Amino acid sequence: MDLKTSAARAAETDGVDPGRGTADGYHTMWTMLTEVGADRAERDALVGMDDHGEVRRLSYGQLIDRGRHLSAGLAQLGVRRGDRVALWMTNSLEWVVCAFAIMRLGATLTPINTFFKPDEVRGVLAISGARHLISQQSFRALNFPEMIGQICPEFASAEAPGHLFSEALPDLRNIILLDRTGDGHPGAHGLGALEAIGRESAEARALADAMERETLPSDLGMIKFTSGSTGFPKGAMLEQGGWVKVGVQHARRIGAGPTDIYFSMMPFFHAGGSLFGLMTMLTNGGTLVFTEAFDAPRGVRLLAAEGVTMTAGILAEEMVRAGLEQGLTCPTVWMASAMDEPARRLFPNATFSFSAYGLTEVYGCMAITSPEDPPEKRGTGGRLLEGFELRVVDPETGADVPDGQVGEALVRGNIMRGYWRNPEQTARAIPEDGWLRTEDLVTRDDDGYVKFVARLKLMLKVGGENVSLEEVERVVGGHDAVAECGAVGVADPRKGEAVGLLVVARPGSGLDAASLAAWIEARLARFKQPRRIEFVDAIPRLANGKVNRPALDALGTRTFAS
Repeated sequence: MDLKTSAARAAETDGVDPGRGTADGYHTMWTMLTEVGADRAERDALVGMDDHGEVRRLSYGQLIDRGRHLSAGLAQLGVRRGDRVALWMTNSLEWVVCAFAIMRLGATLTPINTFFKPDEVRGVLAISGARHLISQQSFRALNFPEMIGQICPEFASAEAPGHLFSEALPDLRNIILLDRTGDGHPGAHGLGALEAIGRESAEARALADAMERETLPSDLGMIKFTSGSTGFPKGAMLEQGGWVKVGVQHARRIGAGPTDIYFSMMPFFHAGGSLFGLMTMLTNGGTLVFTEAFDAPRGVRLLAAEGVTMTAGILAEEMVRAGLEQGLTCPTVWMASAMDEPARRLFPNATFSFSAYGLTEVYGCMAITSPEDPPEKRGTGGRLLEGFELRVVDPETGADVPDGQVGEALVRGNIMRGYWRNPEQTARAIPEDGWLRTEDLVTRDDDGYVKFVARLKLMLKVGGENVSLEEVERVVGGHDAVAECGAVGVADPRKGEAVGLLVVARPGSGLDAASLAAWIEARLARFKQPRRIEFVDAIPRLANGKVNRPALDALGTRTFAS
């Protein structure tokens, strides 16, 4: 089956403006799943290990049934086409069931990073205007109902579920909890109870079926919040058909097939988990094996036990070390990073590991390498996926630069509609000419292979997470004892790079690094928190008062090298 050329679904888009995104993604997420799963009902779609080591499975048939039942329960609750439904949950079978159920109804999935602190979650909920929030009871030391109560005090005191009226979050009405412990919350609906409604109520199922028929590939499938140089994350608007399209193309380019089993420990709220893992497999009938969170010893045991054929992700060295310490070998794996002798011992038959170039605004990936690429091209970001166009331009003049020279990447094709409720940033990112300004510096060689060089925007990539330097500075600048501060990138042996913080303390404040770090810990996700804090006399500034970034970077290099 070719998911890209379904004439029936294409006809449904006639007369519908698909926005700037989908070019030929003729399937919704739900029709993709049901068509792929039609003749694979008994095959495992998902194999998930939770944080306690318990392994659960969902076949394609079970995934479709649970998605259908939950969507009916959500429809009965009041979820409607265009509603934003926030999903704040660690990796689980239920995360995937929720995602498909939400998009089956034409509602918009708004995934929330589980590393976020309550203030950051409140910002996502407020900006997205989420009407419904699906979360879980707990994870390790995290108590999600408690944190929701901090975000929305009305929930903390609620004695019955539904119909919240919060001054801080006026759009939010329903909290839904996945209850693993038996301890529910009086103000929350139970996720299992909503699935039961879908199983038992013919009326609810009929309502969801009708809503499914109205859902189009051009419907807004996801608002993915991504950190940018302007501070708080912006919500990239991504269509359902665009997700299907990029999953199909990604699978084809790397050679993934229906018999493959892909292992990932990347979070589903990131492209690394939802594209490179989930969509790569589910668009072609393969199996995704995953862990609830990063756990190298358990993860590598799961990988070996499930006969995994493909794996990719960050912190690969830790997984290799954990596998060898346990005496494991994984001969079924043909795709994995095996660049050194220890990795080759763990993955003796691995012959390929993809590298890619992309960003959230292009559904995570616009160029990627292939097993057929010559060895000298394997270290690039690969060639463009079908339907993408790339210009490499001088960032000052906008003029195209010759192949081989560094310039800013401008992209057209399967790109986002824009940023949710942010017309100013949308117009800046996608002017009237339709070319997305990535603010990334790249090169393209004579053979069309793209290579990332550096970022124009003030961001770091910390273990796969985007971190806005300006957001860190804005938060730290709110401390009463901080006169001014500047954030820079510092090398980190585990995460690649991390945040280094230069601080000017107010005279007489007595502020020290330990107390400031403790204050920051309560306000920023762990990956955004500075790995090093040093006090300086002044932050270098330009004549107009703005931070002199080159001088700040130089100061950081000198300070953190000492």
